[in-house]
Amino acid sequence: MRLSKNLKASRLPAPVFTLTMFVLLTTLSLYAQPSESSFSAASLRQKNVVTGSAAETGVTGDGGRYSKNREAENLMNEGESHFSQGEFEEALTAYRKALKLDPHIYEAALFSGDAYVATNTYDEAEIWYQKAIAIDPLRETAYRRSAMPLMQQERYNEARDRYVEAYIVEPYNRFPVADLIEWARTTNTGILHPALEVPEIKFDEKGYARSNLSVNPLGEDGSSAWLAYVSTRETWRRDKFARTFPKQKNYRHSLPEEAEALRGVIKAFKEKKAKNPNPQISFLSGLNDDGYLEAFILLAMPDEGIAQDYAEYLKQNRDRLRQYVLKYVIKK
Repeated sequence: MRLSKNLKASRLPAPVFTLTMFVLLTTLSLYAQPSESSFSAASLRQKNVVTGSAAETGVTGDGGRYSKNREAENLMNEGESHFSQGEFEEALTAYRKALKLDPHIYEAALFSGDAYVATNTYDEAEIWYQKAIAIDPLRETAYRRSAMPLMQQERYNEARDRYVEAYIVEPYNRFPVADLIEWARTTNTGILHPALEVPEIKFDEKGYARSNLSVNPLGEDGSSAWLAYVSTRETWRRDKFARTFPKQKNYRHSLPEEAEALRGVIKAFKEKKAKNPNPQISFLSGLNDDGYLEAFILLAMPDEGIAQDYAEYLKQNRDRLRQYVLKYVIKK
């Protein structure tokens, strides 16, 4: 995790998202806790969630790599050149000049922190990483980079909090996932989203649902409550999505749909008063009572449609997402 002297500040290429966040977290759990069961097939729905990291590619949405200001852009490139040669003081000078010309250059503050880490000047690195976070608190890189010196100083709990923050602002990005895994390996900590098997749903052309659900309606564990999941998903596919999202032309699986479907299962389950309660539905009920159902859906079992609702949920529920990870994902 130490920054190499020859590591260019432009860092890594755009990620190719071949393994999802859930698979990676589960892989770690198998490393740290061999007795844990493997991930559920249903949770692999998120395999099509693809994202990159502007912080890693170094590409902004403004047409320039770092800034529209040509002089600031040139200074950033100059700083990059110095950094790649191990000339950290010169790099810092260039980054600071660029930031003065354009106070919105996230990378100017970020790379300044990197330069200080490279010279083991951790207090100064922290100052500059916090400046980057202030510029854009919804980018993951500065949280994650700021954890590196904490790890080197064996301040593992503080580093954990930074890695968690990186993860919740960009959960579908492989970089914060990989570093959270590395933290867990280093600290011998288990890390795993709770597993939940949900029925696999397929819709026909008219929106009617077909599923792989097989339950005994007369069973004593309440598993037949999953029938409510199928019927709710069908209602959303046939007309409720269009009414809920009138500006979206095509149907997609959404966070409100999944949450309503799972709450329908919980409601039906409670009404049945099962003699031998199904443990997964019992867990789901407790998760909902704790207020973490949406966080669980978004982080543990998103697909491409659900992932589109993450940014809006994050705006209003950042602490809830954080607490879900600390309470349910990281095994203390």
